[in-house]
This record gives sequence, structure tokens and C-alpha cells, in this order.
Amino acid sequence: MILNSYIITYLICSVMSLYIGLVALFNGIYILMRWDRHNDTEAQYHLEKRVYLIITVLFIGFSLRIFMFPLWFFTLNSMIISIPGAMCLVGVHNVNPPVAYTSSALKLILPSLYLYWIVLNFLDRKVETQPFMKKKLWLLTPLGVLILAETVLDISFFFSVAPRQVSCCTSLFDVPRDDLLQIAVESTWRWVVIFYIMAGFFFSESVYFLTAQKKGLISGKNWWGAKKWVLFLQTILILSTMVVFILALQTKIAPLFLKLPFHQCIFCLCQEVWDALLSFFMIFSGLAFLLIYFWIAADTDYGTANQKFYKPVANILTWSICLFAGGTIILSIHLIYILLN
Repeated sequence: MILNSYIITYLICSVMSLYIGLVALFNGIYILMRWDRHNDTEAQYHLEKRVYLIITVLFIGFSLRIFMFPLWFFTLNSMIISIPGAMCLVGVHNVNPPVAYTSSALKLILPSLYLYWIVLNFLDRKVETQPFMKKKLWLLTPLGVLILAETVLDISFFFSVAPRQVSCCTSLFDVPRDDLLQIAVESTWRWVVIFYIMAGFFFSESVYFLTAQKKGLISGKNWWGAKKWVLFLQTILILSTMVVFILALQTKIAPLFLKLPFHQCIFCLCQEVWDALLSFFMIFSGLAFLLIYFWIAADTDYGTANQKFYKPVANILTWSICLFAGGTIILSIHLIYILLN
């Protein structure tokens, strides 16, 4: 096992999040089955006190898991010098590929769920009737399971790491292959073009929804809430855009930015080109906020307090537009500069 200050810090955070995950897991179903806000009994009063204590603990826990998202990659980066053959994060992942790649994939998805719960809790506290309380309680158990799974994967990876010889990105991505991995190593503009088409669509759509929600507020109507097909479609589109963006970086942008025509590696790109890392973070954050916006606005309980929720929900959509557009602009400026020189 390799130990340094990053790994020790991450393991401490993992143990803390493991405890919080257990709290969420064992309390979620128990509270949900007994929760009745209209019940004035003493048992309900004590249950409410327990709920608010658990919600406070979980707020800290979910915030910690979001903080651990960048810490995970910084920790893996700190291990490169201790693993023979590793030149970037691919080499570190190859120490235990199934666990490492699964854990890294979860880091790109689960922070959106944790942030969704935090935003849901923030909005719920702004209305006396607390329309999202049932949903918050229902989410405790699945989120608790996800925290436990993520924590177990993280800890098992760090305890399985031994300073042995590994292969890195050159042998994984640069050697021609005939399997599905060829999709990720073929140098093509296809994914870049698809990403920019989807980026234009999402930017236009976000501006439209921001304007339409304001009109709905003025007219007093919940203009599209509770339309689950919109929520499902947008979730699929946003997740697909994340995958397309990664493929665009991997297949074409990485070789261009690194000035290595036959080297496709998104980890080397983010390690060597700071503005590529910044644009990656901004675009993913923008898409995550857009996903959270749709998850909230499509809720059947959202329309019951649209007047009070409008400003913070509109702010979420505004942040999404700014982050996504800003990241795309940074990436585009660098891409145009490379092509013109």
C-alpha cells in the first residue's frame, strides 16, 4: 500500500462519509414509514427533531462527498511517482482497473445526486409546508447505499495498490485495436462536431426555459412542471452530452492540445493543459446544474410553491448557462488558436 498526505486525507474523509452513509441507510426507511407532518402526537414531535438532526448531518456528509470529487483525482495524481511505469492517471488506474475506473466514473455522476439533495433541502426550508420533505426522506436510503458503495470502492482501491510495474496510456490508447476501445482512440472530428451541435442546443434550450419560467411566474401558471417525459428526455440527453464531450476530448482535442498527433489520452490532456482541465470542470458543472434544474422543475410538488422557488431555481439555470457557455468558450478559443497556428 502507498501512503502520502493526500491518501491519508482521503481515507479520513472516506471513514467520515462511511459513517454518514450508514446513518442515511438505517434511518431513511424508518423515518419515511413513520413521517406524518399533520400528526401532532409527541412521537411525531420527537421524530421531527430526529429528522432535522439527520438532515444536518447528511448535509455535511453530501458536501464532504462533493469535496472528495476533486480530491480523488488529486490523490491519484500524487501516486504517479510511486508506481513504476505510470506517467498519468491511466497508469494509476491500471493497478486495479475494475475498481479504479468504476470509482472514477462514479465521481463524475454521484456529485450531481448529492448536490440535488442539498438544493432540494435548501428549497424545502424556504416554505413552511416543506413540499419536498417526503422526497428528501425517500432519497436517504438510495443515497446512503451509493455513499457506502463509493466508499468501499475507494478504500479497497487504496489498500490494493502496490508499487508494481504497470502499463500506461501509450499501450492502452496509442496501439491500434479491433475492439470497442477503438471508439475512444480513433482520431476523428465526429465527436467534436456532435458536441458543438449539442452545446448549441442546450444553450438555446436553457435560455428558452429561463424566459418561459419567468412568463409562467407572471401568469401564475406552472408552465411545464410534472411533465415526466421532459425530465426523462433531458436526463438522457445531458448524460449523453457528457459522454460525447469526453470522447471529443479523448479522440481529437487531446492530440491537438498536446501537439502529439497519435496520442489520445484525456488524463494527459487535463494533466498538462490547465485550460482544458478548467473547461472540463466548467462544462461538467454546467451540465450537472442543468440536470438538477430539470429534476426540480419537473417535480409535481414544485408548482405548489413556484412563487417562492422561482428566484433560486432561476439562479441554478443561470449558473448552468454561465458555466457551460464559459467552459465551451475557453475550449473553443484554444481550439481555434491551435488550428490557426
